[in-house]
Amino acid sequence: MRSFVALACIAVVAATSAEFSAFHNYAKNFGRSYADMEESSFRRSIFEKNHAKIVEHNKMYEAGQVSWFMKMYEDMDLTEEEFMNKRTGLPSINADFTPVDQLDAVIEAKLAKLGPAPKEWSWVSQGKVSSVKNQAQCGSCAAFAALGAIESCFMINNDMANDLSEQHLLDCAYNHQVTDGDGTWGAYGCDGAWPNAYLDWIQGNYNQEEGGYPYTSGRSGDVGSCKPSNNNVHSGSMVTGFTNKWYTEEDSMTQMLQINPVATAVSATSNWGSYGGGVLDDNLCCNAATDSSCVYNLNHAVLVVGYGTEGGKDYWLIKNSWGSSWGENGFFKLKRGTGHCGVGCLEQAIPSC
Repeated sequence: MRSFVALACIAVVAATSAEFSAFHNYAKNFGRSYADMEESSFRRSIFEKNHAKIVEHNKMYEAGQVSWFMKMYEDMDLTEEEFMNKRTGLPSINADFTPVDQLDAVIEAKLAKLGPAPKEWSWVSQGKVSSVKNQAQCGSCAAFAALGAIESCFMINNDMANDLSEQHLLDCAYNHQVTDGDGTWGAYGCDGAWPNAYLDWIQGNYNQEEGGYPYTSGRSGDVGSCKPSNNNVHSGSMVTGFTNKWYTEEDSMTQMLQINPVATAVSATSNWGSYGGGVLDDNLCCNAATDSSCVYNLNHAVLVVGYGTEGGKDYWLIKNSWGSSWGENGFFKLKRGTGHCGVGCLEQAIPSC
């Protein structure tokens, strides 16, 4: 009995030591620091719960029971509420609103000439997607989705690959509002926006380049003070219009993608932080094909850049704004065909340039 107790104690100490080592390595690798031992202990307890979740989930992945795997990520010491507040940002909408599509004649003419969509598509493999960025501690996902679509538009039509400034949009389009039907869509900096509000503001205006108007909102929260510079203008092209369609279906997104990557909205969950690869089929997500309320719980804007099939599962290839260390180099694959997590089923927007 004494030997058994001794072995059990050794096992507990070993497990505790392993957990502490994992937390220490995490904090070191992601540059996490804490004000005092009390906060460190609190954050470690959250980390350990998330770490255990990753271990158990990946056992299911190895057994072929799930189609995606988890990995260590930057926000493992945040509560679910803290993570969602940090990484998402769409204003809420009413279920009874009646929006009006905004259609660009140039885009609609291109769509009318398209044949059947190919079996798979990727703007990434064609070199027409700009670098992955990090929205950090700011609900600015819509600015990243809209500007990612604009950057791809320039690359597709003019072979111009300059990174443009999200901070410029956050500052200079702050409080810009678009009214269509009985809906009003505003841009509220770190408090969120919908992509169409930024696309509406930027049309007819020159963009500022990232290098001269860098992103600061994740650090300072200084949003709303417009500081454009004539020396920092991306003068090669401008947005001349955009198409924004409401209450859309996934099938239409395969057509839109032949023209340009598509800015859309999804319902991200706390599972997404640990996404490491594979086709995300999230048990916490709704499916718009069977749940009519799904599109009224959207909380995050992303850029859909392609689609395909992996392991027998159809997916959307999506560029996120949580940094290049997240997911598959900043991208993820989301299950396609059921309106999973509401993808593409409320808004689909692309610019004309």
